Amino acid sequence: MSHPPVRFGAFLVDAEAYRLTRGTTVIELAPKAFDLLLLLARQPGRLVTKDDILAAIWPDVAVTDNALTQVVSDLRQALGDSPSEPRFIETVHRRGYRFVGESQGSQGSQGSQGSQGSQGSQGFLGPQSPRETASLDAYRALTEGRLKLESLNLAEIPHAIAAFERALALDPQHALAHVGLAHARFWQFQGTRSRTRPDMASLTAAIAHARRAIEFDPEMAEAHSALGLFLAGAEQREDGVAACRRALTLEPGNWRHQFRLGMAAWGGERLSWLEAVTAHYPALSYAYFGRAMVYVARGTLDRAEQVLRDGVANERRASEGAERFPASGLHWLLGLVRLAQGDAAGARVAFDRELQSPGNRLFADEYLRDAWTGHGCALLAGGDHAGAVGMFERVLAEMPDHPRALIGLAGAHRRLGARRKAEAAAGTLKQTIEDLRAGGRLGDAGIVTALGLAAAGRGQDATSTLEQLLRTAPPGSTGWMLPIEPTLAPLRGDPTHVAVLAQVATRAR
Repeated sequence: MSHPPVRFGAFLVDAEAYRLTRGTTVIELAPKAFDLLLLLARQPGRLVTKDDILAAIWPDVAVTDNALTQVVSDLRQALGDSPSEPRFIETVHRRGYRFVGESQGSQGSQGSQGSQGSQGSQGFLGPQSPRETASLDAYRALTEGRLKLESLNLAEIPHAIAAFERALALDPQHALAHVGLAHARFWQFQGTRSRTRPDMASLTAAIAHARRAIEFDPEMAEAHSALGLFLAGAEQREDGVAACRRALTLEPGNWRHQFRLGMAAWGGERLSWLEAVTAHYPALSYAYFGRAMVYVARGTLDRAEQVLRDGVANERRASEGAERFPASGLHWLLGLVRLAQGDAAGARVAFDRELQSPGNRLFADEYLRDAWTGHGCALLAGGDHAGAVGMFERVLAEMPDHPRALIGLAGAHRRLGARRKAEAAAGTLKQTIEDLRAGGRLGDAGIVTALGLAAAGRGQDATSTLEQLLRTAPPGSTGWMLPIEPTLAPLRGDPTHVAVLAQVATRAR
């Protein structure tokens, strides 16, 4: 059965092509979001209950209301709609949703309902898109994997990987499943990024699956922007930026591609793209963190603080967005900024706020350790050396090779006169630096080396190490934290160290 396109506002929903456009621009929509839009837009003015939606879009699959809420959120973002002032999709509290836009080409409620009944498990999907799969089981596995991945729960990532792999076993050329598996493997890598030897095999696999998706569908913007983000994570920033730009050429205005380009880029380009993202989607906390990084590198700490506070405020207000994208790291970074500005008490308040974050989300454990380390640095700066030892030891009990905790512990023991304990911590730090180098993390190894030298009172050697590192490092974010590193605080008035910070700032322009 052929279905006419549905028009509303500047949008056109073409079921036959399985595509949403605004004028000549193709708007990216995940399959479930597209299916929901079709279901609602074909029945303007009619309440469509949650049960009806779940039955139509997830036939024979048990999902929670949260899955539907996430799809509605994605759809609203694509349409530029607002739940508080809806132009297209209205929420009917506890019951369902209603399409309130003026649509042309809809079938009316009875015709639409009859159509769903006649199509059975195919619902209202119409012909398969080239990016789709003819296998219903593969499609189910893809949907399962996506839902697990959207939780950003590290415990769910192996299950997401298994789901995407099932989809590919059923349909090896399913480009969307390759992209899903690429994302899952990338998040698996990200969960280990704070280790001295992160899971580089997962990052390599992520890049390979993104490239595979592009082989099957060269016009899939999602695959290009994902590849760009992954390449940037592999320190191939130039290629990563090019891939993200390709995605935006294919789908201009897509905030997801803008976000990935912003995170792949650095300096002014990062700021411009991430500012566009936060203007469109204020609840995306990671975008604020990425912007603040640039301002920290430039040494404009007041601006960095304001961006971080904006991110925290939006995270509090947008309960739906905060659930999807928690503000992991914002309070920790804010604490370091406050500490660098001489506000130890304010820094500790911020670190405490970070410690209240849920520990099962992506990056949460990493920033919890960093927050405890921040507390230790604040106590060390305030002269409470014994208290600082307790904070650093708490981190090292969980992660024995945490570089900054080892540096802080060695410094605290030196000030307490515990020479042997200081030497033991310094010895572990030396091995950690060797592990960083062995893992290919040369930039991190250089910075940690310099911090260790500074903590041991060898300020000039620390500065020389940083100068050499910045001369040889490729363009990018290397050294962005130097203006707020607590260990380097005694050097901030030294002219040679000021010159190093000027280099960092220049790289961030």
